[in-house]
Amino acid sequence: MDTEVLTIQPVDNTNRDAVIGLTVAAEQSRFIETNAESLREMEVDVKYAWQCYALCLDERPVGFMMIGAENKIDRYVWLDRFMMDAREQGKGLGACFLQLALIFIQDRFDVDDIVLSLHAANEPAKRFYQRGGFVDSGRIDEWNGEAIWVYHVKQGQPS
Repeated sequence: MDTEVLTIQPVDNTNRDAVIGLTVAAEQSRFIETNAESLREMEVDVKYAWQCYALCLDERPVGFMMIGAENKIDRYVWLDRFMMDAREQGKGLGACFLQLALIFIQDRFDVDDIVLSLHAANEPAKRFYQRGGFVDSGRIDEWNGEAIWVYHVKQGQPS
């Protein structure tokens, strides 16, 4: 992976079909919407200003994320969808892209927290996000019943 370039690119006409073609492993499919569903949500649910991005390895989409629903009063934004294609899992790419995504989000949003929700039965995702710096907030998302996990942007910075 030393010579490969990881980038985050907006989903557009040049990469849309490739992004739609990405899928999680079969056992993960009950925990996350398809990328096509996320792209439709971005177009229809405009009040949350969702933005969809391709996670690219050498310009080739290998993952996807959706960011939005910024709350300027409580100073947080949602990392609502984050996935790696099943064929790319287990290579360490997800962890690298998650760290890149956290920087990407902080560069674009003036927030204290980045939040996401996880299904109670999704133990691998809990371990993945915990390794990435997220913590279980103890709160439940009223919309989908999932646990809300938080990445505190200021963590580790001198106060």
